[in-house]
Amino acid sequence: MKYLIIILLLILSLSTGCNSLNKISEPEMLFSSITLSPQTYIYERPVARSERIDTLKEGVSIEILQDPKNRWLKVRVPSGKIGWVESRDILRREYLEEWMQLKKRVETRELQMKADTLDDANLRLRPGRDTVKVYKIFGAKTLEVYDVAHTERPGSKPVETINITDPKLKQIDPKAKKSKKSKKNPNSEIKYDTWYLVKTPENTVGWIYSGLVDIHVPEELALMSENKVIVSWRILTSTTDATGKEHPMYLSIEREPNSNKDFDRVRVLYWNNKKSRYDLLYNISGISGIFPIESTQVNDLATAKPTFKIRYLSQDDPNVIIVDDYEITGTQAKKVNSTTEALQILADEPMENS
Repeated sequence: MKYLIIILLLILSLSTGCNSLNKISEPEMLFSSITLSPQTYIYERPVARSERIDTLKEGVSIEILQDPKNRWLKVRVPSGKIGWVESRDILRREYLEEWMQLKKRVETRELQMKADTLDDANLRLRPGRDTVKVYKIFGAKTLEVYDVAHTERPGSKPVETINITDPKLKQIDPKAKKSKKSKKNPNSEIKYDTWYLVKTPENTVGWIYSGLVDIHVPEELALMSENKVIVSWRILTSTTDATGKEHPMYLSIEREPNSNKDFDRVRVLYWNNKKSRYDLLYNISGISGIFPIESTQVNDLATAKPTFKIRYLSQDDPNVIIVDDYEITGTQAKKVNSTTEALQILADEPMENS
């Protein structure tokens, strides 16, 4: 019996030792990240000529186990395999932390609009064509838009014209008639790219180039845009005509094409039952608007009033944002409050992930 107890204790100690060894041999995760390349190869050893043990698509979550601070990272892939990947194929840790902050920013914002992707598209960490890519959208998706930003398009600075005064280089005909009007140089204007901060159906966030998406705008509202770009819109309330058809009261947020303003005009449009058409209820124009827009939709006008809040840069101090609150009563809009807040400027854009 004595020997049996000793044998059992030895077996138990060996089992515990094996479990401890397994725990020690199981590498701990330093941080998690995602793959950036369409094909990310996982190698058996940190050498490009070693055997490939797995191939991952873009946007796959991956665990980083070791970071020797060179071109290689030791990783664990979703299948459980452990190997080595080139660091250029993985989103860097500092960018990942900034991406997490971007997700928190979206959580505190009110939804501004919805948009559909036209094709495959990249989400970026910051607005800009050369910033870090954090996610790949495949195919058509409906995105939620939370913010807007603008960047100067690369190579769009005005072309400088040289005034040639040397008569040997520029022959002037004294009989030549001066043109009444000089044609506008198409290269004289700086062009801007517009970017949307979006959330995908998979709850992934990032900045996307506006040219890759279509904003959802009701057809009847689009027909009243007056050559402006409708960047956002809301339904404040609705009225019913004699036939029983409902007509929304629209808050339309608009800007000039190729503008670096979030918006420059805000209009409230309502259905005029007497004239059977939409009329202008209120207009705010000539402002440098700043997202986000806030509003409340009211179904029962007897118990509540529709409201909206807009933000725009102060003309006296470009570092100050004016915040105006409006209230709708019947077919009249009234400013009920005006406050100020400091303009928050993004830090410099990060360099391309490498």
